Amino acid sequence: MTIRTSDLFSIANSGLRTSNTLLQTTGHNISNVNTEGFVRERTNFVSQLTGGVGQGTTERVINQFAQNQLRRDTTRLGEAEAFYQRIAQLDNILASEANSISGSLSRYFSALQTAIDEPGNVAARGLVLGQAGSTLERMGSLSNYMNQTEQELNEELGNITTEANDLIENISELNRKIREIQAGNKFEEPGVLKNERDMAIQKLAEIVSIETRQKDDGSTLVNLTSGQSLVLDAGVFNVFQISGDPDITRKTLQLQSSDKPATINVAETDLGGKLGGLFSFRDEVLAPAQRELGQLALGFADAMNEQNRLGMDYDGQLGVDIFNLPSVQALNYAGNSSNTLAVNGRVEAGQAENLSTSDYKITIDAVNAGPPDTVNITVELLNPDGTPSLDTNGNAITQTFTGLEAAGGTWEPIMDGLELEFPDGATYAVDDEFLLQPTRYTAAEVNLDIVRGEDLAFASPIKAQGDIGNLGGAQVVATSVSNTTVDNTFADSGASAFDGTGGIHGPGAAPGGGVGAPAEIVFTAADSYQILDSAGTVITTVSNAPDLKNLLAQGEAIGAGPAWPAAFSALDDYPGFDLSLEGVPKAGDSFSIGFNTNGVDDNRNGLELAGLQDVNTIRRNVSTGFSDQNGTTFHGAYAETVSSVGEKAATADIELKAAQAMEQQSSDWFQSVSGVSLDEEASNLIRFQQAYAASARVLSTAQSLFDTILSAAR
Repeated sequence: MTIRTSDLFSIANSGLRTSNTLLQTTGHNISNVNTEGFVRERTNFVSQLTGGVGQGTTERVINQFAQNQLRRDTTRLGEAEAFYQRIAQLDNILASEANSISGSLSRYFSALQTAIDEPGNVAARGLVLGQAGSTLERMGSLSNYMNQTEQELNEELGNITTEANDLIENISELNRKIREIQAGNKFEEPGVLKNERDMAIQKLAEIVSIETRQKDDGSTLVNLTSGQSLVLDAGVFNVFQISGDPDITRKTLQLQSSDKPATINVAETDLGGKLGGLFSFRDEVLAPAQRELGQLALGFADAMNEQNRLGMDYDGQLGVDIFNLPSVQALNYAGNSSNTLAVNGRVEAGQAENLSTSDYKITIDAVNAGPPDTVNITVELLNPDGTPSLDTNGNAITQTFTGLEAAGGTWEPIMDGLELEFPDGATYAVDDEFLLQPTRYTAAEVNLDIVRGEDLAFASPIKAQGDIGNLGGAQVVATSVSNTTVDNTFADSGASAFDGTGGIHGPGAAPGGGVGAPAEIVFTAADSYQILDSAGTVITTVSNAPDLKNLLAQGEAIGAGPAWPAAFSALDDYPGFDLSLEGVPKAGDSFSIGFNTNGVDDNRNGLELAGLQDVNTIRRNVSTGFSDQNGTTFHGAYAETVSSVGEKAATADIELKAAQAMEQQSSDWFQSVSGVSLDEEASNLIRFQQAYAASARVLSTAQSLFDTILSAAR
């Protein structure tokens, strides 16, 4: 049975107090309708057993599930926006015809084709150099744009990290204030402070993906979704630090505790939000594009150099490099025995087709004092994001090398067309590590190495022709040149038969000091022939030749009586030229081979230069070695870069639109619960005003009754 002992005055007063509080709460909601982050408040009362209204509690109206969903969708939107804004800019640059490397390459090869149609035209040769310079300029401009984008990205990462740290510290401080206030007043929630804190958490959710946990004391703990704590109990918090080892331009994240010096590594792939979007753009788009552009520039320049060296220029000299390829200094890791140690890398001449877009981590396994000083190393291939490059079996690609000479000016070949220089001798220490990035910035560092169009080697340095008295139907259909390296001492195992003075080695000048380089083919039958030097001395005899292709190579492979000279075979590629016939020769037919003196109008090597446009010279996949199947053309390589960025940009656009829709839906849900509805508040205002008036009437009635009682008592 309910027992009420309160008098009418007490009941009326409690009603007035209650209605006034409700009106204040409603007025507070209405006045903050446009305040960012404001959560509408509600005051709840309970009736007293003795009559009237008891103590009221004011609290925010909030749905924790809606709030968490809004934070998650805000994180997704922040990541999608940051990623799309960056990739859209790069996609527009790559897709622009004004910046197209493909168009520049086409103009270069068009000028080259025009020049080789008339190889004696010096002006046309000059136009080729002009287009070559324009192509390099276009590559360099695009590379510089990417490098500038990287710098801007690092600045933005720094600014956003500072903003995130300020928010983390602010959340921790607001937690402290909320705990203090809520501990002293359990009937009124510190809504203003909680709104401010939740707004800070919401802004932090836009930057990184977070999870929260509410505590009974009113504080909120904040963790990264990957598990690392940002805001902990007792005011402890962790802040982000940006660093880079060994590459200070490639920023990585760590967490530093506010109460101890310990640091925690953070995986950028798990961040989400704006930071996650920027890191994803850097690692998935920008870094690969930088390296693909560098690989294209090096591959293009090296292929042109290699072929030009196999030709003869306008002045009758052997061809030289058209382009100058840069060397790259590896980066020191922080833990190395000395930060002044150096390791340098470059593309080995003629080997750029083997180059991948990977970075190369070099670890010193052993140092052997000389002379000569040598080192043993392990090379590990890394993707642009720092993860290991994998082979077709999913294993990390590593390779060890032993006995590499460590001396300035000595370059040791390793893998993927690279060679290394260890200029610091025996001063390296075991476990020293270096990071070589051969393709990252090199697109802007390739330069023209010649200034005269006459240096373009359009002619072949070898001329082969049949004797005018030949009776058979055989004719020279092709000559090939594979090596023009000049070293008359043969200290270089790559030496060719070219003597560098407009001829080929004669007797006594060739390797071994005996017979000279091949200079004549004399047939003894339709399928048998002798290879002679310039003095008419037989070098070797071939019998029962399977065909008339590459006659000199057949002489080395199956020649007998005498056998092919061992001194020739001891070199890598001697004599460095060959010829093929077509038709049926007769015994006594002869074909001479010699230097192409006065061959200004010859364009055979020019045709080879122009043909490089359609040859697969750029390696596609790091998991397998270079081959025609695992290669692409210059145009194909650039098209793949443009296509890859374009596809990712299109996907990013779809992701952004989906994220915007999801965030809007979550925001509407949250606002429907926690936002201020003026219609609802206006209705409450009328209702609470009426209740106030009714309570005042009860009070007035109680006063009238009291006056009546007093009058009766008189």
